[in-house]
Amino acid sequence: MGEVYVFGHRNPDTDSICSAIAYSEFKNLTEKEDSYVPVRLGSVNRETQFVLEYFSVPVPALMENVYTQVSDINFDGPVNINKNASMFEAWKEIINKNVRTINIVDDDGKFHGLATLGDVAKVYLESSSGFSKYEVPVMNFVKTLNGEVLVSKKEEIFSGNIIVAAMQMDDIRRRIKKGDLLIVGNRKEVQLMAVKSGIKVLIVTGGHDVEDDVLAAARENDAMVIKVPYDTFDTVKLINQSIPVRYIMKTEDVVSFRLDDTIDDVKETMLKYKYRNFPVLDSQKRPVGMLARHHILNYSRKKVILVDHNEKSQSAEGIEQADILEIIDHHRIGCPETEQPIVFINRPVGCTATIILDSYEKRNIVPSKEIAGLMCAAILSDTLMFKSPTCTSEDVRAAKLLAGIAGIEIEKFGKTMFEAGTSLEGKTEEEIFFTDFKEFRIGDYKFGVSQVNIFYNSPEPLKNRLIEFMEKMRSEEEYDFLLLMLTDIINEVSEFLFVGNHRELIKMAFGVDVEGNSFILSGVVSRKKQVIPKIISAINSIS
Repeated sequence: MGEVYVFGHRNPDTDSICSAIAYSEFKNLTEKEDSYVPVRLGSVNRETQFVLEYFSVPVPALMENVYTQVSDINFDGPVNINKNASMFEAWKEIINKNVRTINIVDDDGKFHGLATLGDVAKVYLESSSGFSKYEVPVMNFVKTLNGEVLVSKKEEIFSGNIIVAAMQMDDIRRRIKKGDLLIVGNRKEVQLMAVKSGIKVLIVTGGHDVEDDVLAAARENDAMVIKVPYDTFDTVKLINQSIPVRYIMKTEDVVSFRLDDTIDDVKETMLKYKYRNFPVLDSQKRPVGMLARHHILNYSRKKVILVDHNEKSQSAEGIEQADILEIIDHHRIGCPETEQPIVFINRPVGCTATIILDSYEKRNIVPSKEIAGLMCAAILSDTLMFKSPTCTSEDVRAAKLLAGIAGIEIEKFGKTMFEAGTSLEGKTEEEIFFTDFKEFRIGDYKFGVSQVNIFYNSPEPLKNRLIEFMEKMRSEEEYDFLLLMLTDIINEVSEFLFVGNHRELIKMAFGVDVEGNSFILSGVVSRKKQVIPKIISAINSIS
């Protein structure tokens, strides 16, 4: 079962957010193979925030792009081992899990380095007369040598010399120093002498029992006693495997990937480095997998459904890499490209939610009170409470039906919603401009039109600041021109703020002379039906 992401356009409005939620709910009720998840491509505006809070529906998660990422690849699971674990434990993991590379992590599971089969095998071929250059948890000896603790003490770290009692008593006494580790068989006199001399660890080989007076002396002198089943020769050979794996891990020139890295970046990196495996880390830097070259030969692209838009410039970053399953929209058809035939519903109604209600009705499904409320709000928003020329009888019928299910009065709710959404208090020029901004590329022209609904005339200083912001944006992003519609919903009039060098085109489109940086069009409230078509017509006439 995979996830399908449902989203509207960038700089989402109420229809874009609410329709994504409503259609996801419909698909989850009617389809069981996948899980449909509503997401957003930008911040929700105040109007939409009001609607979501009114119906107690959470804000959809933000999706910054739909590029194919490492998280979309079926990579291998990780083999992680603590940095203080022994070589013996590392070797067992490598053999049992049949891997060649393991991740070394700290106590919090965060990545510290890598160890390979070759790194661990090398230690197996080495012998050591002491651990003075290592810090070894004493419990590593117990695990590596399959030992039994006869005298325990709090967990400690051993770092010192290893003495093997394979000589005369006097020779052993001369060699032993305080803090050493002694390996000895069933030689009681050596055991007693050693613990009284201050050794830190006594390892008794051959599975021999240790007499009580030796154990008592060990407790008195703060020495740990471990009984192991191996003979002295094998114990000496195996003890080297108690060294913590962190001493052999690679920490330099280690290349790792994050779950949100794109497939293009992964391919480019793999060309530079010829490593066999690459660790995959989550946002907390914890290893969650291992990625190899063969994994990137076959992967699944993100599955998406577009609502309230169909143009690439208005959709998510990386949409060309996504697998578009459906498009539900009420705008002009731009340039969608898909590899397979898809469901594409595009109808000349005032709101996407009107189309989505039709899907519910065809399956005899009554939306919940919350979903009905969201769809009704979307219709009221997009049709400006039925005043927009884009509004159809279908929108009116749908809104009234949904209002009944949601238990709201259209006039009262709509006015409260618009009042909540039109306040510009506390907003920056950037926030205002991008409340509902759309970019268009028609012929050789690149332009953008933003729309903000207001209940009152905006003060001149704010307009001047908006024009300055628009001019800067036009220059930096190389737009031919930019428009900002300040739409008075009640009086059905829009004031346009304009920046650019194509005043003749604007005059051709709307029949007005642009003096300064603004002009007013009475009766114009719809960007989609009353503004964009006229600009396109003017561009085509010039071309």
